[in-house]
Amino acid sequence: MDRKKILSIKRHYFKFIKIFNQINRFALLAYLFFLPTQLGKHFFFSFSYLSGVRVDYLAPTLYLNDLIFILIFLLNIRAFKFFLQSSKWLLPIAFLNIFFALSKPVAFYYWIRLLQLMMVFFIFKNNKLPAKTVILIFISSAIIQLFIGLNHLLLGRSLQGVFYFLGERFFNLSTFGIAKIDFFGKEILRAYGTFSHPNSLAGFYLLLYVYLLTEKKFNPFFILKNLCLFVLSCLILISFSKVAIFSFLIINLIYFLLQEKKCLLCHLSKIFIFFVLALIFLQAKGDVLSLSKRLELINNALIIFSRSPFFGVGLGNYLLAQNAFSSKFYLFFNQPVHNIFLLLMAEIGILFFIILTFMVLLFFKRIISKKILTTYYLLLVTIFLTGFFDHYWLTLPQNFFLIGVVFALKLF
Repeated sequence: MDRKKILSIKRHYFKFIKIFNQINRFALLAYLFFLPTQLGKHFFFSFSYLSGVRVDYLAPTLYLNDLIFILIFLLNIRAFKFFLQSSKWLLPIAFLNIFFALSKPVAFYYWIRLLQLMMVFFIFKNNKLPAKTVILIFISSAIIQLFIGLNHLLLGRSLQGVFYFLGERFFNLSTFGIAKIDFFGKEILRAYGTFSHPNSLAGFYLLLYVYLLTEKKFNPFFILKNLCLFVLSCLILISFSKVAIFSFLIINLIYFLLQEKKCLLCHLSKIFIFFVLALIFLQAKGDVLSLSKRLELINNALIIFSRSPFFGVGLGNYLLAQNAFSSKFYLFFNQPVHNIFLLLMAEIGILFFIILTFMVLLFFKRIISKKILTTYYLLLVTIFLTGFFDHYWLTLPQNFFLIGVVFALKLF
């Protein structure tokens, strides 16, 4: 083979690699952009009904972002090797949990989702995305959510139209079970965006806020970073999620206390502004029965756990177990317990819960350097604070997969 042919082959090879990398990068950024959306197709089977009512939590669902995931999985097949090396210990736990599950298909589906989360982590961990591009994706996506959310507040109904294709559901102030609040004497609809509940939206953007706040690689893009933080703060506040707003205050307070105080007055003024804004939004009055409902769910979770303490009722099977209980609140049995720790222990049992927690902590201890350990703690504190009072980190796909994305991106 002559020199010209060799050079031609090399040129074509490098051109192919360049195109391949561009497609891969575009797919990864598309995944980030559509992560807050929930457009998907639910498949309802016999196990997807509780007392004759269809329940989304029990229905296997194919989302738009799942199709994007399949593409990035095929483009990053090398990451599958690292995934297999790190997930071998998980397979016996999954097998036993599925074996003892109330509904094996539901448990199998949720374990597939968990393995998908791990793959998302490894894929984003092995791809270094440009910081400026990432923050632009987050800003553009968040601005769309802010536009939708503000219209929910002002109009008292969903927008539909093109936003249906982002997963916005149809609702208004009179829709049964819709989240609304009394804000200084006026009943208004809480901001949903394209999420299934305002609390889910708040948790999603709170974790993203903490990531951007603590990520130093975004510091060179000062205006973009602060604009994004402002938009995310607005989304957290208009969700009227008291847990998220309270956590928002705690996280900011911890962060500012950890910073070098070159200008003490500047730091104090920022904290003061955060507290004033948060207190205004915390004045809103929501469901007066919220505490009673949550206490009922906690009691149910403790009973379910006591009946299957070792292997649990099966991942994703909590609602099937809870269906055996009566409720004082109409259709509220369709809600998981608002605590991710009780929910996980009820579904996988105390033994697997301890093993899973230990292995995750061991994994992060191995890969996280000391210089970013503090910011990782802030991300964990965010999930802990919000997860102690809600379930979306385990049950809703946007929040669930955001965990894998954020922790992977934080490594670079």
